[in-house]
Amino acid sequence: MSNNSETYSNSPLGESQEKSKRTYFGMILFIVHLALTISLAVALIISYLTPYISPESFGSLTIVGHFAPILFVGVLVSLLIWLIAREWKVAGAVAIVLIPGLFYFSQFYNINFFRGSDSDNKHAFTVLSYNVRGFYTDDGTRKVGDYAEFIANSNPFTDRIKAADVICLQEFSIDADGVELVDSLIRGVFNEVYVRDVHESENVVLRTYSRYPIIADGGISGTNRGTSQWVDIIKDKRDTMRIFNNHFYTMSITVDDVDNISQGTILSDGDRMMSIIDRVEHNSIVRINHVDSLRKVIDATPYRHIVVGDFNDAPMSYVYNVMTENLNDAFVEMGSGYGRTYRPMWGWLRIDYILYSEGLEPINYDANEEVVLSDHLPVATQFIIAEE
Repeated sequence: MSNNSETYSNSPLGESQEKSKRTYFGMILFIVHLALTISLAVALIISYLTPYISPESFGSLTIVGHFAPILFVGVLVSLLIWLIAREWKVAGAVAIVLIPGLFYFSQFYNINFFRGSDSDNKHAFTVLSYNVRGFYTDDGTRKVGDYAEFIANSNPFTDRIKAADVICLQEFSIDADGVELVDSLIRGVFNEVYVRDVHESENVVLRTYSRYPIIADGGISGTNRGTSQWVDIIKDKRDTMRIFNNHFYTMSITVDDVDNISQGTILSDGDRMMSIIDRVEHNSIVRINHVDSLRKVIDATPYRHIVVGDFNDAPMSYVYNVMTENLNDAFVEMGSGYGRTYRPMWGWLRIDYILYSEGLEPINYDANEEVVLSDHLPVATQFIIAEE
């Protein structure tokens, strides 16, 4: 009789192999998810830096800031998965990456329970900014009449006055058939209206309408590389304000680019993707040169002032950071919901802004999603002059 003993497993051989397979599969999922999380986290960190590093230094990484909301959500979802998997150390590291994003959250999404609380204030006035895209619609046809009808009824805050008190339009095509209808309908609302133009190109202008007298005006031209206009208005014969109407240099994103991005086919077209990145980088640098000139005029303004327009840049950008120096963002203060203003590409971009200086108080903000004429949404803010 042998003294050697043999030990046998009670588990069937098939069950042992299946457990090994599950462990192997789980390890693969862990590695893949970890790699994805690291990639998203690094991209999100880069987006945190884009407002503070000039595109001249940051190069093609400038484009990452445009995707900040998507990156934040992606990292947040990854965090939830790590928590469900009880991977506490990884989850803790991911949570730390998300913390800085909380300070930028209101630039993209806002909850405002007091919105519209004082909309019938008789001393309030409304400023509208709208890139009208030469009066073209999504199907490539011009519908000046539809644009004119909206502009003449563009005050979303009160029925007391149909149109916004100050209307700042970008890409206003002065050679469009029937464009005089815009003037006639606005004059039908206010009886007397003051109008100023600054040329962007041969037949395209920045146009500002005001129901208040315009006592001075001027422009900062980028020679087809961005244009700014300013007008000094007198409200109620006693309060002087300066309104800046801006159209910064384009992102150069074509209709085909938008289609490819929206359909996801851009991921399989490396040449087009690199072309977009190169254009965004180059045009961001162009915008900075314009903004530097504009800031000098803004900083020298002796009056309360409002800065509006199509910036062609997202909140996580160097342009936005420079423009909001000593200025407040009306959406951040009074907006509600997700702050999109550009309709294409799933509508995640906010590139149209209304900024304001001390001495003014916003009581409402609106980006009208029901107006589907231009590729931009019209944005409006209702202000009162703050008591000193």
